[in-house]
Amino acid sequence: TAWVPEHFIGGHPALDLANAVFDRRNPPPHNELFNAAADIGGWLFSAGLSNEADAGAVAAIRDRNFLEDVREVREASYALFDAIAADKGIPSKPLGLLFSRAASGLEARQIAWDGTRFDLSSLQWRDPAPVTAFLAHLSIEAFFTLPRAKLHACPRCGWLFVDTSRGGKRRWCNMRVCGNREKIARHRGHG
Repeated sequence: TAWVPEHFIGGHPALDLANAVFDRRNPPPHNELFNAAADIGGWLFSAGLSNEADAGAVAAIRDRNFLEDVREVREASYALFDAIAADKGIPSKPLGLLFSRAASGLEARQIAWDGTRFDLSSLQWRDPAPVTAFLAHLSIEAFFTLPRAKLHACPRCGWLFVDTSRGGKRRWCNMRVCGNREKIARHRGHG
């Protein structure tokens, strides 16, 4: 996956993680953006969460469960924040999974902290458990810190974002992508 700025529109890395598929509402046959450990390493670097060497260490992880574990954290993050954005309350199962994944990465490992986030050492970026825990912790941090009333899902693709627009009326994940597609679809429907 070639990560571009349009992949990072959520306003928080946990939302960008939840958005790491092509489309939530109408998924194409190849909807997955995390197809290999290299995609996860590239995402971490592009999101500004790791340096290039640490992203390379993640990309080199060969644990067969790593990819599925990261996808599971991503899907739990999406389920949690999508429910909050839809004002459906807080689903306990995805939140519990995120807490469990974050905790399992801490068991028998000393992890440093950088403010409120894990600060993984170069060696820890090579280990799937702390990396998965790091991603789960991002979502837990976001759960406690994001302004819930400003959390929205794009009506076209389902991507999540924090609306920081001046009037609080942002509708699309990205006006150039989904907003323009919606305008074109409406125009064709009326033309």
